[in-house]
Amino acid sequence: MTDKRQFQRVELDVPGTLAHEGKEIHVIVHDVSLQGIKLLASESALSILPFDSHDPYVATFQANEDSPEITLYIEQLYRHADTRQSLVSLGCKVARMDINCVSALRRLIALNSEDEGIEERDLNALVNAVYQQESKAG
Repeated sequence: MTDKRQFQRVELDVPGTLAHEGKEIHVIVHDVSLQGIKLLASESALSILPFDSHDPYVATFQANEDSPEITLYIEQLYRHADTRQSLVSLGCKVARMDINCVSALRRLIALNSEDEGIEERDLNALVNAVYQQESKAG
């Protein structure tokens, strides 16, 4: 099977939060890209959040204490439960983020990737994805 992802994913495994309509749970940010994020959370924590809402969820994390906080607005959550694992995996599609978070996330991915051309390719893919999304909306 071939990998059809446009964006490079970088594994992090750092603490973060996932919030929705005033409710917030602790999660582990397993990996990130410029388009998505994979979170891990306990089933009991996830029971606090609705999974049928059309309002955005908000994921927040810092790669380390010296890094800027990154906030991502998520439009879709995909649950991947595995009874052999203690945590539920959530694949999340990022709907939007502010420019400072784009910059911080881009730097984080570039610093943690072994591929030296990653930054330019991912930035070009992000610009193309945003352009296509805006073209469909207009």
